[in-house]
Amino acid sequence: MLPPSYQKVVRAHLSAQQYLTLELLILLMQSHRTLCLGQLANVFPQPIHYASRVRHLQRFLLLPSLSIKLLWFPLLKHGLKQARVRSPLNRHQRRRMGKQRRLLGQYCIVILDRTQWREHNLLMVSLAWHQHALPLYWQFLPQLGNSRLRHQQQVLTPVLRLLKPYPIVVIADREFHSAKLANWLRAKGVEVISRQKKSAYVQLSNTQGQTLKQLGFHPGSATLLEQVRLNKRDPLGPFNLAVRWKRRYRGKGPKDPWYLLSTLSNLNQIVALYHQRWGIETMFRDCKSGGYQLEATWVNRTRLNALLLIMTLAYALATGFGQTLQASAAQPYLKRTDDANRTYPHRSVFWVGLSAYLWSMAMTTFAVWAQQLMALKPHKRLYFQRGLHALSLIHDAL
Repeated sequence: MLPPSYQKVVRAHLSAQQYLTLELLILLMQSHRTLCLGQLANVFPQPIHYASRVRHLQRFLLLPSLSIKLLWFPLLKHGLKQARVRSPLNRHQRRRMGKQRRLLGQYCIVILDRTQWREHNLLMVSLAWHQHALPLYWQFLPQLGNSRLRHQQQVLTPVLRLLKPYPIVVIADREFHSAKLANWLRAKGVEVISRQKKSAYVQLSNTQGQTLKQLGFHPGSATLLEQVRLNKRDPLGPFNLAVRWKRRYRGKGPKDPWYLLSTLSNLNQIVALYHQRWGIETMFRDCKSGGYQLEATWVNRTRLNALLLIMTLAYALATGFGQTLQASAAQPYLKRTDDANRTYPHRSVFWVGLSAYLWSMAMTTFAVWAQQLMALKPHKRLYFQRGLHALSLIHDAL
């Protein structure tokens, strides 16, 4: 069953039949980890022909009420109003993460990135969340390859309007290195950090312009350049440019430094915020081969958009569910125990939430065989009782 906050929003826009279909699709995505329409229809619990189940889901995915702004934005507003629950960490991990949390501040960290598979080219905006990212808004591009400035502005505008009450910083990779985008965001009152290509032309104060690779940085460099202007023909700025190049250890290290164009003025803060960009890579992995198998689905653009919305609801539920279970006694039953010296856990909260769904359903489906197997091992009765208690905690959280 969906949480009360989800039910209130979804029931306001869907009929009772449509709501139950949506709820079943979310449960099937969590248990079977797929977005493939044929596989979802194969396990959809309705006593009708397989072809009828496929047509039923196809019609459902064409509903105009399956809209990001109608269903997902109200849930995001509700979630942002709630206090952010931090991941439970041991003492050593808290010490190591404390400095990073102070650097990140109270910003809503918005990440802009693009992913492409087959004929689909998806421009995605996400919100950094506990070493992960939650999808905020997305748009399919009309062409393959890099996005244009107008597409980036179109996908960012609804997000900036949604997050207007909060301080925002937009993180972008080298594909979105345009100084025009940074200028546009600054005019909106938004902070920006965008990684630049080494071939970018910059002009420092009182010096002749040159490309970034000609500035002569070396491994181990960490500096902040102020009053920097970009572009040779039409200089834009001024901005700050943070340069960070990790040292090489035993001949291993990055080939190029990070050239981070920003409106912020703290070098350590800029680097710490840009580190959060990898949350969207984790999200793409969870949505593709590491989770919902997004690339395996073959539907048209309209239905794919609806599937992405339902996947986003399922992804947010699994992540929130895993966040709740992190602090409970059920955690050792869902993943291996983390070492004290690890900065980040072995498994993400999304994986913990998804594992909880799968284990709970398996224990319910095969309850008779599980009881028979436990009866054959009476010397482990105490351990089984602890495990059943953990299972009850999972059921309560569900």
